[in-house]
Amino acid sequence: MGMRPPYQGPGPGTPPMMPDYNRAIMQVMPAVRHSLREARPSNVKHAVTEAALISYLIGKGYDYYQAVRIVESWERNESFPM
Repeated sequence: MGMRPPYQGPGPGTPPMMPDYNRAIMQVMPAVRHSLREARPSNVKHAVTEAALISYLIGKGYDYYQAVRIVESWERNESFPM
């Protein structure tokens, strides 16, 4: 029998490694820019909520354009907080 190393890696439910900051910023910056454009004609709360929802959907695997279309459909169907 061989010796086991003292560290087996991350525990269950723990991401295998820390997410890369630059990659994360690059993924959400389109949503941030979109919300800044939206903030001018609407209100800031609406724009920030929209950016958060777009970013959430990107994190779930949708690309930016799909995420924007989904969030905008929620707006059109009046299920989006104003």
